[in-house]
Amino acid sequence: MDKKKPSSVNATPEIADVISNLEKGSYLDKIISKAKRKLEENMFAGNNFQKKKIPKYYIENYGIYNLYVLDLDSKSRLIYTLIANGVGVSVNILEIFVDHKEYEKRFGY
Repeated sequence: MDKKKPSSVNATPEIADVISNLEKGSYLDKIISKAKRKLEENMFAGNNFQKKKIPKYYIENYGIYNLYVLDLDSKSRLIYTLIANGVGVSVNILEIFVDHKEYEKRFGY
């Protein structure tokens, strides 16, 4: 898919709080910062979930119908959605999974 810059990259208040409280320069801070930069350059950097495979959790809690996953490393994942706004399309980070076990639990694997 072609690269396309979003109008902004945001996070839910909970995720923004987690990110802001990370120790600066820590491994997790570095991989999340790298992922945010990647998303600022290309909102399609992650893999799109098929609509029928989106967990009900995201539909019920966020009212979304598009969902993407971006690998942070071999076990960590960043989950985001795209939202149309008045100036374009924004990336909204919904969750960050630091271990694959929690990710698998959320997605029913």
